[in-house]
Amino acid sequence: SSDVCSSDLDYTTSANYVARHIPGAYWLIRSRLKQALALIPSASRYVLTCGSSLLARYAVDEVAALTGASVVMPALSPQAVTLDEQRSVTLAADQACGRYLGRVIRGVNQAAPTPDWMKTRLLRAGLRSISAIVDITNYILLEQGQPLHAFDLAKLEGGITVRLAAPGETLTLLNGKEQALDADMLVIADARKAVALAGIMGGANSEVDDTTQDIFLESAFFVPEAIAGRARRLGFSSDASFRYERGVDFTLQAEAMERASALIVQICGGQLGPVSEAVGQLPARAP
Repeated sequence: SSDVCSSDLDYTTSANYVARHIPGAYWLIRSRLKQALALIPSASRYVLTCGSSLLARYAVDEVAALTGASVVMPALSPQAVTLDEQRSVTLAADQACGRYLGRVIRGVNQAAPTPDWMKTRLLRAGLRSISAIVDITNYILLEQGQPLHAFDLAKLEGGITVRLAAPGETLTLLNGKEQALDADMLVIADARKAVALAGIMGGANSEVDDTTQDIFLESAFFVPEAIAGRARRLGFSSDASFRYERGVDFTLQAEAMERASALIVQICGGQLGPVSEAVGQLPARAP
């Protein structure tokens, strides 16, 4: 009902309300509710203005269904293209990667500060602020449910290929560890080398750092079977692998790309190139 929560209630108060008045909803989403509500400025107003993810989107949908509230997602629209530059995208493993979107963004200010509102919402969701571009990709992961990755464009050589690891191939990841890659591990590669372990973690050889001025932004759909167990085999996990292993909605990629592009230009500046897209084998969805 409309008295579920007043506009000044924070996520803790809102979670307590759900616990007291809607026990079924609380137990259903208890492990993710805090992160869901962390992204919502007015968590349980009659109209829920919400972020979404495996964590937030579906948790908020549950609250809305059980309270009779409606859900309003952030307004999304294609961003103005101001740069005539693309990188080609090739799916050499199209059964494992059903969709891959990439966009060149030039002239970003990597030193731009992350807005306080975003830092606060990330912190409430259990994530610390790292840098503006990384924070934006993490925020979209929580808000839209779509993992993203930003590469330093200057460190990429040629087009992008999604392929299986080559025999004997190794990759030093962002966690600083050099990993020997198995033949069933999916990688993102440029014309000369692997630059990321797909759906799991980026490579140190294409990392966005303090000197980065131009980026290549990735938004992709990887099938769960292509990601599941690979990170654990290497002795770690990541937020991206956690979501891809459980299944990401294969319709989210374009919206997440546009939302992230808008935030990057708003916060870090820059010029947007057109989106490159390659589509492989997508899951069938029953009508």
